[in-house]
Amino acid sequence: MSYTQYINKGIESNVSYRKYDAIPSEFDKRNEFFLDPTSRKYNKQYFSMYQYRYNKLQQRVYANAMNKWGDGTKKIDNQTITKQNKILDIEGGKLCWVIGTVFVDAKYKLNILNDVEKGTDDVLPLEPVSYLEDGGQPIVMLEDESGRAVLHNEDFLQKNLLVTGCIVAVLGIEIQAGIFEIMDVVYPECAPQKPLPDVDTRSGKIALVSGLNIGLGGHYDLKLELLKQYLIGELGSDNEKSFNSSIAQLIIAGDSIEPLQLLDEEQDLKNYITTNNYGSKNISKYNNESLKQLDHLINELVISMPIAVMPGDHDPAEICLPQQPLHKSLFKSNQSVLETKRLCRLTNPAWLEVNGVRMLGTSGQNVNDVKKYVTKQADSDSLKIIRSSMKWQNFVPTAPDTLYCYPFEDADPFILETEIPHIYFVGNQDKFETGTYICPDSGAQVRLISIPEFKSTGEIVVLDLATLEVESVKIEI
Repeated sequence: MSYTQYINKGIESNVSYRKYDAIPSEFDKRNEFFLDPTSRKYNKQYFSMYQYRYNKLQQRVYANAMNKWGDGTKKIDNQTITKQNKILDIEGGKLCWVIGTVFVDAKYKLNILNDVEKGTDDVLPLEPVSYLEDGGQPIVMLEDESGRAVLHNEDFLQKNLLVTGCIVAVLGIEIQAGIFEIMDVVYPECAPQKPLPDVDTRSGKIALVSGLNIGLGGHYDLKLELLKQYLIGELGSDNEKSFNSSIAQLIIAGDSIEPLQLLDEEQDLKNYITTNNYGSKNISKYNNESLKQLDHLINELVISMPIAVMPGDHDPAEICLPQQPLHKSLFKSNQSVLETKRLCRLTNPAWLEVNGVRMLGTSGQNVNDVKKYVTKQADSDSLKIIRSSMKWQNFVPTAPDTLYCYPFEDADPFILETEIPHIYFVGNQDKFETGTYICPDSGAQVRLISIPEFKSTGEIVVLDLATLEVESVKIEI
């Protein structure tokens, strides 16, 4: 026995060594949502984006609808089901199905035309908590190039979540002109899914955290310090440290910085407002100290594990989806690892791949916007909306209607066109939830994860790549 072994006998017997699994710099969807800053064009209309979405998904809706309902080959209560090519072709009293795009009309939906009319085109309007009037119901319609029909059947619509932008087929009967009694709905076929690699090649764990919301509150620093110590393996029992050592990657899913909510008049005038040549005010929502704290936290963690950072709604990034990576100037103390696999700046949304496991993630704006369309508390559960995104094969259906997004020309990166992920996670939600979506046509399975906001819950999520099981870890003071 060596001298070192003798001295350390019984002390280092439980030491575990961390396995590193960085996100590869190149794979076929690595830059799916990246926009070249030299070629962005904002003078395009959204029509081509809508048209692309409809053309791609309606073919897959048609396949499922024909399989389920047919065209003149199946009956319900002795009524033959027929297909109508256009909403305008629907005949009253006859059982039929038709494909279209869902449009939901609600009282408090944002309307840019109204904003311009009222002279607020240079100021972003306040976002409502809900698009619905208290106790009111949204008007759900199906539209195509020929016209619109109002979907009627409150019980059915409450059980089957449909929001603006979904491409579906509906079965029913026109009970009066322009009113369609919906009986059933069909969604698009699932996109294909890449096979998972062997378990032996995808061992390790990934930590997912969102909503750090680093601000000026000193009482919050201790919780962040405990999070850091937990992740690097300095906190907990030997078993917990062994568990921590298997965390091979940290993903920060948005809302890392807490915006300034209230500024006193002196600060407002001296520090945060400048006037441009057009007389309008540019107001910074962020405190420099908060940005430094985030940079410092990452600097201490990146020594122990690779880190990927996504922007979010609260972060200093553009408002339009897909949000582009946070600017490299925000990571001054991490410049040496910034453009390496050690510290990866991601878009929001983002496709990721670790050991062959495909992941799709967002910082939560897509789910939080859908919540504003629903009336019942059960419908506003994040997991139900996350699961519905897989049904719709469109995880940001409300863009560009009520979510700002880049005007893509003849493209829509928010639909699942060529592939569905193995993991779909959404950050900045009220609570931790997880489940599995099984594609009804292919049997492919997608692990769904709702990542809670860390500042309010103290929770992070740990994903086991081998089993695709997840668990939450709570950091309490």
